[in-house]
Amino acid sequence: MFSPSSPTRIVSYFGISIVLAIYFAEWYAYHAIITDASIRSVLVFNALLFLAVWSHLQTAFTDPGTPASTEWEAWAVTRRGSRSEDEWRKECEELYANEENDFRLTPLPGKPSWCKKCRHERPERAHHCSTCGVCILRMDHHCPWIVNCIGWRNHKYFLLMTWWTFFACLAFLWALFHSGSFKNVSMEVAVMSFGAVVAVMAVVVFLLLSGFIFVLSLHAGMRNYTSLEHQFSGGHNPYCHASSLRNLEQIMGPLDVRWLFPVPCETRPGDGTSYDLVVASDAKDGTYGSV
Repeated sequence: MFSPSSPTRIVSYFGISIVLAIYFAEWYAYHAIITDASIRSVLVFNALLFLAVWSHLQTAFTDPGTPASTEWEAWAVTRRGSRSEDEWRKECEELYANEENDFRLTPLPGKPSWCKKCRHERPERAHHCSTCGVCILRMDHHCPWIVNCIGWRNHKYFLLMTWWTFFACLAFLWALFHSGSFKNVSMEVAVMSFGAVVAVMAVVVFLLLSGFIFVLSLHAGMRNYTSLEHQFSGGHNPYCHASSLRNLEQIMGPLDVRWLFPVPCETRPGDGTSYDLVVASDAKDGTYGSV
């Protein structure tokens, strides 16, 4: 979505449209198949689906942390100092070209690194996305559902998208199994229309997939590591605090009602360019993750 390549951005809009069409198909199937659902069930399902779609759109259309983001630009201004852009780039190229500094090509906790593809210095925990063609602050992964990277600025929305999608699918199946129309067919799939069978199967797949991704993402968030940071030197994660809540606050912000909604939180600890490091007495000084 935020790739400098125009064809890639066009494909992103196409991918987003497909996912939105799937959400709409789930909404349509609910009202077409479950004709005798209670008002409460209908309201709950529609509210959950609305939150899922809202979270999806926020994830897709929020800059995940590219060099054009406000956090990166503020970091770059400070890092560049009085030098011009060309002078800064040239000095960095000379620094990182030195064999003694070659290790800086791989991210180190608490230190910036150099991207050979973008040819610029980047903040710690920033990684290059080969699909988007840019570096992303605290990049987790490139999500095909979103057709966008998941990074510092939209990771919260991604978590909420999987969370609300799971519960929307659960509400769909709960209403279906408790509806009179479902009981009347005596559990015989053969008497259901082909479209209804496909819709129910799709909801089950979405339920399992979104739930699985949410559990994995929540576990990583509670330990404060990304998909690209699954390996740490000496088994020590320099970003993992003793409190799981404190780790999650880097993604979600302070614990309050805003955790439930895909809205920005400006009070998170850190700015996506620097992080508090947890020092372990037995930790080795080494690299982690992948570029």
